Amino acid sequence: MTGERPERGAPPARPPLWWRTSVGSGASLQLVATAFGGLGVAAATGAFGGPTWLRAPALAVGLVLVYLDTHAVAHFAVGRAVGIRFRGFGLRGTDHPESYPPGLRELMGHVPMWVALTDPVSRRAASPVARAAMYAAGETSTTLCTLAAAAAALLGGAPGGVLALLVSAAWTVAASVVVAVVPKGDYAKAVRALRSDDRAARAAERRRPTATAPIDAEASASQ
Repeated sequence: MTGERPERGAPPARPPLWWRTSVGSGASLQLVATAFGGLGVAAATGAFGGPTWLRAPALAVGLVLVYLDTHAVAHFAVGRAVGIRFRGFGLRGTDHPESYPPGLRELMGHVPMWVALTDPVSRRAASPVARAAMYAAGETSTTLCTLAAAAAALLGGAPGGVLALLVSAAWTVAASVVVAVVPKGDYAKAVRALRSDDRAARAAERRRPTATAPIDAEASASQ
């Protein structure tokens, strides 16, 4: 998710942040949490020994950490690569609880999710393609990292590895569809950014004077 003030024609404002931190602290916390998630997945495969009964819980915790901590930091990484500046990171529940069924809606509203806070001036100055790349990076990173972690658990022989991969695949696919359909979703915002580029190009084309064929002086001379 990206935390930003809505532009004209954009969806309503997001829920308030529970907590906010600097770019450096937020990015560091997310990377550390992702590393712990990877360690949890490794522990589930028996890489560190330990009791067998702890492996399934370790896998669950590891996958949740990877899922929650590889989203906003990807917005930041890609955004900085394309020249967009950030003001920091924040934590809150999902910004589109209405997209979930009752029960899950309340749960997702209380799950702590990182938010990348863009600098509005920098974001608006970026090209449509740059904005689209930044918006799409979060969900893409979450999907790829979560599926990679679940696949590693399965290949490593973690208990429940097949179930973990199936659930991860179903969840990430469903989440990708949601953020592509819901106006507040990252993929939906990426598409809007690209369409704004198309609209600007068409407007510029309409404003361009109609070209006329050059007149041949000799042929146009009166007889």
